[in-house]
Amino acid sequence: MKAIFNSRLIEIDSQVLNTKNRAFCYGDGLFETIVTGPHRINLTDFHLERLTRACKVLDLDSPQFSNQNLREMTSQLADINQLNGDTRARLQIWREDGGLYSPQLSSYSFLLQVAETTTPAFGQGGSIGISTSSKTSHNAISFAKTMSALPYVLAGIEMRQKKLDEIILLDDQGNLSETHSSNLFWIEANEIFTPSLQSGCVEGVMRRLILETLKVNEVMYKPERLTLADSVFSSNASGIRYFTSFENKRYLNPKEKLRKVLKLLQHL
Repeated sequence: MKAIFNSRLIEIDSQVLNTKNRAFCYGDGLFETIVTGPHRINLTDFHLERLTRACKVLDLDSPQFSNQNLREMTSQLADINQLNGDTRARLQIWREDGGLYSPQLSSYSFLLQVAETTTPAFGQGGSIGISTSSKTSHNAISFAKTMSALPYVLAGIEMRQKKLDEIILLDDQGNLSETHSSNLFWIEANEIFTPSLQSGCVEGVMRRLILETLKVNEVMYKPERLTLADSVFSSNASGIRYFTSFENKRYLNPKEKLRKVLKLLQHL
């Protein structure tokens, strides 16, 4: 399998990182997961806008990518690797070596990998619960996808141990924030709600599409609010998943309420 490292083709298992790499040593980097294809809406612009904002916060050089050339690189890798259908591209950016906690440079390296994806744009997610092992916290970079992901790893371990299908992280004040891999939404009395970015949740690109397409209330609520919900769902670059249960509460499929968004996602 081929990947693109700093604009040149490499084998996916090539050794491109050294022991001084700042992503390896400090988590000093960012990433975007971009799902595109013949049956998906293209949100590359949203990804690039978020990446550019995050680079500014981290004092990294602005990404030298456009929607067009990123799509061209993704298409090139899909062709070379003989991938068909929808693809899942992972773009990683990390600061060049130099310095300890205080970096010396603003320049970066990048790696682009592409794989096939068969994840449906809309599907059932099963049961959810609340994480007690991890919290989110709002800060200058919490809106972005960073390479410092241990809170989500801990939540993922807890999810597996509790035999849940998804797990929700609360912020440090006990408010609903996000799941370990997605943004959180719920429907209550025909109104849609999602945690505010002040909870420390990632500003997801699919979250942005939903907020721009539907009327959504951004709130700071405790997890007990989910017991009043009719439906609960999550969103990430791969699409939307709805959940069937939380503790003893059973939920409905929100498909009808989300039809306007699903038409964009699936060209229905």
